[in-house]
Amino acid sequence: MRLNKLRISNFRSYGPTETVIDFEDITTFIGANSSGKSAALQALTKLFGETNADRALEKSDFYVSHDEVLEDLERRELYIEANFSFPEIENDEGETHYAIPTYFDNFVVENTGEPPFLRIRLQASWEQSNTPDGIIESKVSYVSLSEDAEEVATKIPPSELSQIKIIYVPAIRNPSTLLRNATGTLLWRVLKSINWSTETKENIKDQLKRAEESLFEEAGLERVRDSLKDHWKKYHKDTRYSEANIRFNSTDLDQLIKKFEVDFMPSITQKAYSIDSLGDGLRSLFYLSLVDSFLEIEQQAMENSEDEDAPQFNIQIPALTILAIEEPENHVSPHLLGNIIVNLNRIASKNNSQVILTSHTPAIVKRVLPESIRYFNISVDEVVTKVKKIVLPRLQGSAENEEAYKYVKEAVRAYPEIYFSKLVILGEGDSEEIVIPKAIELETEDHLDSISVSVVPLGGRHVNHFWKLLNELEIPYVTLLDLDKERNGGGWGRIKYALSQLIKIGVDKSELLSLMGGSILSDEDLNDMHTWDESYVDNQMSWLQRLESYDIYFSSPLDLDFMMLEAFPDAYKRILRVNEGPRIDKVGKVLEIENDEPELPEYLERVSNATKHALKEGGSSGDTYTIEQKKLMVWYDYFFLQRGKPVTHRLAILNITDELFEERLPAPLKRLIASVKHKISGE
Repeated sequence: MRLNKLRISNFRSYGPTETVIDFEDITTFIGANSSGKSAALQALTKLFGETNADRALEKSDFYVSHDEVLEDLERRELYIEANFSFPEIENDEGETHYAIPTYFDNFVVENTGEPPFLRIRLQASWEQSNTPDGIIESKVSYVSLSEDAEEVATKIPPSELSQIKIIYVPAIRNPSTLLRNATGTLLWRVLKSINWSTETKENIKDQLKRAEESLFEEAGLERVRDSLKDHWKKYHKDTRYSEANIRFNSTDLDQLIKKFEVDFMPSITQKAYSIDSLGDGLRSLFYLSLVDSFLEIEQQAMENSEDEDAPQFNIQIPALTILAIEEPENHVSPHLLGNIIVNLNRIASKNNSQVILTSHTPAIVKRVLPESIRYFNISVDEVVTKVKKIVLPRLQGSAENEEAYKYVKEAVRAYPEIYFSKLVILGEGDSEEIVIPKAIELETEDHLDSISVSVVPLGGRHVNHFWKLLNELEIPYVTLLDLDKERNGGGWGRIKYALSQLIKIGVDKSELLSLMGGSILSDEDLNDMHTWDESYVDNQMSWLQRLESYDIYFSSPLDLDFMMLEAFPDAYKRILRVNEGPRIDKVGKVLEIENDEPELPEYLERVSNATKHALKEGGSSGDTYTIEQKKLMVWYDYFFLQRGKPVTHRLAILNITDELFEERLPAPLKRLIASVKHKISGE
């Protein structure tokens, strides 16, 4: 049995429009604080909580929009519906059986041949009344479809509802309280479930009686008991309760079980540690291990229920246990967090359990499968919770689709901060991660983390899938790509690529490809765009401006490294040590030659070779570059093709004052930063 959908309407931050959340064996809820993750877990608790207090609804559970006041309303309704699927078991004769016979009579089948599912719905209403909290009415029912496709609700017996349990571990938790052997706690349930033999019970009772007799052989204890009896009679004359006595409280097995405690050895002092002696992190870990142990006992009891004459455990085995853990990263170091996720995956693989995690930290996201993630956010317009699945490229189909799937999947795991960002800047590589944050921080006078902006280097590959992902999650973004002019596939090829990727995510071609005079660029012309002449500078610039209106910017004419070198040549050259820098054999240092003998044949040859090297194999001769840009190719080759880019940029930026950095920042970057500032300000 598996929870596969949760439908919520008008519950807490979930508005009147039904929100549907899909579930896997292990499902991870992510999103910012107060985005509705805990409310979704509370919705499940209202259906399947163990106690009446867990299931009780309050006035505050009913959704109130941002422009409403609950006291001004006469009535409000909510519903929470859980849908369950059933694993099919096929025997040797090819017959199909369903795992949970309890729910046979309430199965729903939408179409012939499709597997059945189960719908359990909590329907509730709140009405204004003379009491401060109003009147709340609720019922939990099976929901099925009649022959005329109208919903029919059948009240669910408590015994059947209790077959589904939820173990809810809140973010603000007191592990000490949860771990004590008190009535209702998990440890109490584990010990209480043991099927103690009659012989053991009688033996323990006799042993406890003898222990009590031995205690009262001590003269001091007997004196205390007699004194208490005498003084009680002086204060209390009623015949009821007239005898006060001291006795050994644990006179049977049930009382003795309550005295059980867990301790830990070895310790530094060689004295056993109690649970109270552990830190919060270890107590949280032990609680999870206790949950794991209890679920395993339930699983074994279920598997052996028909085989054992005298079962070891007396457990009412639930059809499904849902383990809901808020922020498992609390109090836990990163390496232990990885161990927790491994063990939670193992718990989720059991037949009788599912796991739900909530988190708002990248540490969890990078450790779970993107397919298991559900993204929660509060919509700006309606101020209600919205829940989205992570959209990955289709795995089936061509080799290109498979490669895109793997690339995007690994990228979103490597850069989980995108889910928690107010804006994402998609860049080409490591250089963008260094230069762009510096530019934004100077412009906004704030740190990237403070304004929730992430710079994600994706190498320009499969960028349409990331656009689609961010569009689905409603996370604003801008993109910075390399123009790579005169490189193989660069220039017009890059523009064609960006236009094609926009079309793939559904951008209107009639606007994107519109030309002067009202015509539209044909598919044939778009397909041939990479062959267009690179010397058509004005035409190329107009298409670059068109793409900037879609928040796609280009580092031109080559890439961000060249663009920064061109803007701040002296800052980069000043990072050189005495014996560093490009040289020409038997002639000398380029730094000296370019100033003293700029027409030297060996130097001009070096410039030509560096240009070819920078434009790489399959590139052109560099005719569209100015002579000054070609001379910079020698330095570009040295700094960025022979050395590490990140280190070079970091050292050079140290040589640039903030005023000069802002003044000479390349124009494409200035326009990109302006767009970022506009988006995060909400103007």
